[in-house]
Amino acid sequence: MSEQIDRYVSFKNIDCNARAGQMMDALQPYIQAAENPFWAYFQQKRAEFNAKGYDDLRVLHNYLPTLKELIEDDELLAQLEDLEYTCM
Repeated sequence: MSEQIDRYVSFKNIDCNARAGQMMDALQPYIQAAENPFWAYFQQKRAEFNAKGYDDLRVLHNYLPTLKELIEDDELLAQLEDLEYTCM
């Protein structure tokens, strides 16, 4: 039986940084395809945020509404929404 996680009590046992990294990896096809100017902007802002010491979870959180709008893969969108619910 899996352990029940209560994110409001603690983020203990939730590796949000790893989940955010996996999400960034999953977004690479969108970024590389560059079919929308947002992706170049997103990549630039990610680099700026990371240089300031902010992690990828913060970057994803800042652009969450736009990401939800642009992601066309239902499975990837579900992963993003799970990340939002669990870690943000």
